[in-house]
Parts: sequence; structure tokens; C-alpha cells
Amino acid sequence: MWAIRASLLILSSGVLLAQADSGLTGDPARGQTIFEGKGNCMSCHRIKGVGSRTGPDLSEIARTPQQILTKLLTPDTEINAANRPFRVTLKNGTVVNGRLLNEDTFTVQLMDDKENLRSFIKSDLRDYAFVEKSPMPSYKDKLSSQEMADVVAYLSTLRPPPGAGRGGRGGAGGGAPAGAPPAGGGAARGPAAPPLEPPH
Repeated sequence: MWAIRASLLILSSGVLLAQADSGLTGDPARGQTIFEGKGNCMSCHRIKGVGSRTGPDLSEIARTPQQILTKLLTPDTEINAANRPFRVTLKNGTVVNGRLLNEDTFTVQLMDDKENLRSFIKSDLRDYAFVEKSPMPSYKDKLSSQEMADVVAYLSTLRPPPGAGRGGRGGAGGGAPAGAPPAGGGAARGPAAPPLEPPH
């Protein structure tokens, strides 16, 4: 059902129809330039150690070109559980958005949208919950059909090594950021990760 829904969403956007009509072929080199420049994708994503950790690491993408295109056009269609945005609201009204790293009986830890690792005591919070809408914007009206084809071609070159299995390091909707722990594993670790801030 998801595949049928995704196909209908893509066809309704006109992008695949435009590609079929004009015979567009994506160029990976142009796609990388768009990804790093006009698309501003590095402000959220990371590839081979370069870029932001707020979004999934795209160094190894276990996704088909159609799945990548669907994610670019309709990012809310499928949100990987590990990448669901999370929001906490303090009792003073301060809102912090990010990605949940760990939750236990008394605290919540997340990486906020400025790449800070934060820990909150639940009794200090007004509420905390997952956000259903993806923070990723749709590129339907931001990139042309050719530019979209180029970006898909580039991202399609970022494949996991043979035998790595589906899921890779994150994919177009992939897993946790580099250095982050598995679910339920406490604070993130790794030399590049900043220390957790004191609980608020």
C-alpha cells in the first residue's frame, strides 16, 4: 500500500512525468553541487564526516531512486522511527526541538536542532512528544525536474558496502546520527560529540 501511495504522490507532482517526457538523465556531479549548494542539504545531513548531525547521515543510502525521489518530494510520506522529530516544552514555555536519543523514568535526552546534546528532567517539563511532521522541506517547488534527477543520481551513488543489508547507515530516511547511541542506550558517545548539558 505504501508503494502504491508513494507512486501516486510522485506521479501527481509531475516530476516523473516530466522526466519521462523529456528523457532526463541525472548527473551525479551536478547533483552533488546542488546538494551542497542550492539544496542546502548539508545544513541537516552529513556525508562522509562532513555536514550537520541534525538529520540522518546519508553516507550510505539503502534506498531505491524512487524512494529517494519520494522523500525529496513528500518527506512526510515515510519517517523512519529513528528519525522522528521530538519536542519538549519546559514549564516556562521554552520549546526545544530535536531528535530523541534516550528516555528513562525520570529524564529525556535529545540532540537539539543546533546539534547540542540536551538532558531534561521530566518534572521540569510541561510536555514532551514526538512530532508527526517531518522537519525536512519538500523540494517539489524548489528544484526543477532536471535538478531533482541530478540529486537522485548523486544520492544513488552513496551505497552501503556489499552484504551490509538494508538500512545502511541511515538512507534517505535512515538511522541515528554518527556517534549517537542505539535506542535506550543513554547519552551519545564519540570524539566529535559535545558533552551533555546539565539537566534543565
